[in-house]
Amino acid sequence: MDYQHIFGYVATGLSSCFYLSLVLPFLNVIRCRLNYEFTPITLIDTIYIDSVAWYIYGDKILCDQLKLCNSIGACCTLVLIVIYLAFELKKYLVDSILNSLILVLGTLVMHKGLTVVIEDAQMVGKICIATKVITFIIALYQIYRVTKEKNYTIIPVNSTLTYLASCIGWTLFGKTVSDVNLMAANTIGIAVCLIQFVVYLNFKKKYPSGHYGSSSSTIGIESSSTEDANKESTTMTIDEEKEDKAKEKPVKIITRIDN
Repeated sequence: MDYQHIFGYVATGLSSCFYLSLVLPFLNVIRCRLNYEFTPITLIDTIYIDSVAWYIYGDKILCDQLKLCNSIGACCTLVLIVIYLAFELKKYLVDSILNSLILVLGTLVMHKGLTVVIEDAQMVGKICIATKVITFIIALYQIYRVTKEKNYTIIPVNSTLTYLASCIGWTLFGKTVSDVNLMAANTIGIAVCLIQFVVYLNFKKKYPSGHYGSSSSTIGIESSSTEDANKESTTMTIDEEKEDKAKEKPVKIITRIDN
């Protein structure tokens, strides 16, 4: 096995770590029933379609590492989408149905277009760059929310760092195999991840405790609910102590002596 294959499988491993890092935050969002205008399912959908596109590109250029990586990505994101639909189908019936239709149609169009209509592998690569850029644009929306809400916890730092490592790995692999499409897409990814991480550190330094006033971050909501629970517990404890003292308070018997 030459160094090109080693770079490819290392990049695949890093990408797998990124896909797995999406699972816990996503499940927390569903568990807490967060309701805001830009749900994480949008990002998961785009990652899924992006994985399908890059798998087809890997098949076009006969790259086993690229196919393996994006097979894992498509499977992980598809599982998350199914979980989302299972949790939210009754609550957001119309949104869930529309999401399913968009996902199915997007997959069919992507597969048909990139495998049958477009035969040139380089053209498929350019389309893959476009799907990757769409994913980055959605990720950049998190930066906008951080600057607006002053809440650094909106940025999933673990996913950002693992994706940064993944992009570095695929950029190096693209350089070893002289693939411009791989290098271009993942170079943009490196820049986006660095911007996210810098914004995360900056706002974490300015607002170390986070700002949970209007935020729908999972961590923020959990922290707020925990604080409320602690306050209620403290109040109940104080009331119980007062009741106990009142019960234990001795009753003074005043005897009147008539002369």
